[in-house]
Amino acid sequence: MPRIQLTDTVPFQPVQMFELVLDVRKYPEFLPWCTKTRVFNEEERQFVAELTISFRGMRESFQTVDRFVPPRKVEVKLRSGPFQHLENEWIFTPTPQGTRVDFFIDFKFKSRLMNVTLGPIFTQVSRQMLEAFRNRAFVLYGQTLVSPP
Repeated sequence: MPRIQLTDTVPFQPVQMFELVLDVRKYPEFLPWCTKTRVFNEEERQFVAELTISFRGMRESFQTVDRFVPPRKVEVKLRSGPFQHLENEWIFTPTPQGTRVDFFIDFKFKSRLMNVTLGPIFTQVSRQMLEAFRNRAFVLYGQTLVSPP
């Protein structure tokens, strides 16, 4: 199974990046290929998210269980969908420059065709996704490091 690890440092507080990642309902506004989302079974430290992705003529929906430890970590695990396996983790670490964002994803599609078609470009897709979150943070929070409350 491909495992991808990406890191970025952004000039924002960990809580800001944490809240941005948790705001699944807003993903269609800025996340490439995400056309629809739904959040349900919300509890204190977890919820179920359903995302619909459209990419290269394919349209797929999947559900995940999203667990979180504010404001440091978000863990995402597959509940149902086109993946045989999907785990994703976001870790937010404060730095003098703002926040180090560590993004991990480990996946395997059920379909051999999807593995052959999308597997090789998933690193690029993951980079574009991380960049979309970075850009969204600048839109929401501005250009400079925001001091914690």
